[in-house]
Amino acid sequence: MTLFTIKYAPKNIDQVFGQQLALSQLRNFILNYKQQAQKAALLLGPIGCGKTSSVYALAKELKYDVVELNSSDLRNAENITQFLSSALGQQSLFFTPKIVLIDEVDNISGVADRGCIPALIKAIEKSSFPVVLTANDIEESKFKALAKSSQVIPYHKLQYRTVAHCLQWVCEQEDIKFDEKTINSLARQVDGDMRAALIDLQGSSIKKNLSFADVSNLSDRKRTETILNALMVIFKSSSVETALPALENVDLEPRDTIHWIDENMPKEYLSATALAKGYEYLSRADVFQGRIMNRQHWRFLAYINDLLTAGISSAKEEKNPQFVPYRQTMRFLRLWQAKMKNAKKKEIAQKLAAKTHTSTSVAGQQIPYLQVMFQKGAGNSIAQELELNEEEVDWLKGK
Repeated sequence: MTLFTIKYAPKNIDQVFGQQLALSQLRNFILNYKQQAQKAALLLGPIGCGKTSSVYALAKELKYDVVELNSSDLRNAENITQFLSSALGQQSLFFTPKIVLIDEVDNISGVADRGCIPALIKAIEKSSFPVVLTANDIEESKFKALAKSSQVIPYHKLQYRTVAHCLQWVCEQEDIKFDEKTINSLARQVDGDMRAALIDLQGSSIKKNLSFADVSNLSDRKRTETILNALMVIFKSSSVETALPALENVDLEPRDTIHWIDENMPKEYLSATALAKGYEYLSRADVFQGRIMNRQHWRFLAYINDLLTAGISSAKEEKNPQFVPYRQTMRFLRLWQAKMKNAKKKEIAQKLAAKTHTSTSVAGQQIPYLQVMFQKGAGNSIAQELELNEEEVDWLKGK
């Protein structure tokens, strides 16, 4: 099953909802690139509002190639000069025009990426092709020079009615049963994030029926609000910077998050190498969790978060394009069931020990014989003698 975010990515600019003005400005920038004063366009707006998808949609419509770079590819000034000079200077195969897309440029950090912004600006000035940057927030002073040298194109947060219209259309394409109240509720909860809306829709409609109960438990979000969306960010993100804050708004203990990742990582990481690296980071997080519990060294929480987000995310070799329905681990249910089973056995052994004047341990060794007798239909008198209740009789009968 393909992710809705990939399956229903816009094929042309008419399918990009709610950003008509921004699309018009972006189209004008690309078509008249050689006459532009600035050599880069900076698409600035919140998460999931259509910045990256509009670039690909416009490129398909204009028959341009897209060369995409992520901020994680731009780690130091030396590499960026060589890397970008090659991407910005080489002609596309078959001499088709191209757009150079640098996604999530605001993830370029401080000390680790020192010198990257000046190197990026210098490389853009020499570009023979239109450069498009995307960012969620460029309030930090280090981005002022980049914003000044770029044509800033603002993207606004999508209205819930726009999101609801898109969700309704997808439901119709997928033959998903829905009602207007449910669609509107889901659209309001994602707070303008179309990507999150499609992820929630796919996760809540596996049985081709979207009910209000399926979406009513989804809480309001900033970026990730439930463990399901947090896992999506960790497993699917293209950079560790994007994955790092994934658990910030998730109200879950680290030990529970570890079990969620343990249950679902083998479904996402199909490569043995990626899975081994992922479990290496997961085991380290578990070690730190144990040190917190044993020694009360709470400063280790920072290490746990880094390992469970950036660590797990960096373990993958490539993103799994398929939709993976995440589920909670069944380990604790099985442990509880085993405990209940043993508890019932212990209760019967105690009653047998009292009647036969033996220890509970010795009486417990006779339970298998009682089970055979009850399953053969010969345990009624024994049940009366031991004063067994209905649940204990059913347990001996194997029900």
